[in-house]
Amino acid sequence: MKRFAILATIVAGGLAAAGLNAQGLPGIGATEKVSDNVYKIFGAGGNTTFFIRSDGVVLVDTKLAKNGEAILAKVREVTDKPVTMIINTHSHPDHMGSNAEINTARGSVQIVAHANSATRMAAMPGTPKVTQTFTDKLTLGKGGDQIDLYWFGPAHTDGDAFVVFPKEKVMAAGDVMAWNMGLLVDPMSGGSMLGTADTVAKAVAGIHGVDRVIEGHGDANTWAGFLQYAAYTRKVVEVAKRAVAENIDYVQAFNKYFATDPAMAPYISEALKPGLEYGGTPKSRSLNNLFIAMMELRGEKPPLIMGAPPLPGQPLPTGPGGGGPRPAGGGGAPADEHNHL
Repeated sequence: MKRFAILATIVAGGLAAAGLNAQGLPGIGATEKVSDNVYKIFGAGGNTTFFIRSDGVVLVDTKLAKNGEAILAKVREVTDKPVTMIINTHSHPDHMGSNAEINTARGSVQIVAHANSATRMAAMPGTPKVTQTFTDKLTLGKGGDQIDLYWFGPAHTDGDAFVVFPKEKVMAAGDVMAWNMGLLVDPMSGGSMLGTADTVAKAVAGIHGVDRVIEGHGDANTWAGFLQYAAYTRKVVEVAKRAVAENIDYVQAFNKYFATDPAMAPYISEALKPGLEYGGTPKSRSLNNLFIAMMELRGEKPPLIMGAPPLPGQPLPTGPGGGGPRPAGGGGAPADEHNHL
């Protein structure tokens, strides 16, 4: 597939963002007001969140390349204040692809990211330098303008930032949580399924006063939805541990321990999410995450699997982003929202 060929080129070139665009994928969609001063722009890659402060606008993530002007146009529909800062939740090109375009249009802006993400972004040709990094927590501004950035460990990557707007009671979660289903783990960028359960648990314990959670792709969820997602990540690890202890494969474990839990019903659906024209299903993602967690527990290094994991007994995919045939009833198309990379 063309999308997998593009992915292979990017991985081989250090995830270079230059030249990527949303061709053939859903374009920028409607702007959703999440709180008094926080808005979400859907489509053309990951969600872009914008926060209107007293002195300007802060963007969280900038979608795929060549969407900068469209993002700025969406902001201008709401306010005439200038964009002064970009915060990137992580280093994937569908979340920071338009940094350069916006930086040029605005005559340079402050760019903030976790130190691990900044290191990867520095290796991407044509990508403006991150001007401020953090390791565990960073607070920007005060009062109604305050933004708190948190890092609790690896999940989707090893540089995932949780971005909290305390006065607005809103958090942008990046791709630690996307489409209200299981995340895509990127081991090549330091991601970990075992780490995800710990990271999300620390976020639940360490972040307070949030009502709305903007996912990396898809919805603006609720804190209750985030707690449900935390239970999902714990369940995947719990089932993976039982599977390894019993020496059963990931499909057997899914059927025996995961699909039988009524609380996991949202994560075993075989229906495509509305608006997710280029993604997998909750079931295929859960199978993939269970497979990756079991590999990690056995001390094996999982690859980046964009589609479904290989059938039990079959070899791992040899190319970046590959995936095996779907298990019987494996949950629809194995494609994923990151296939455009």
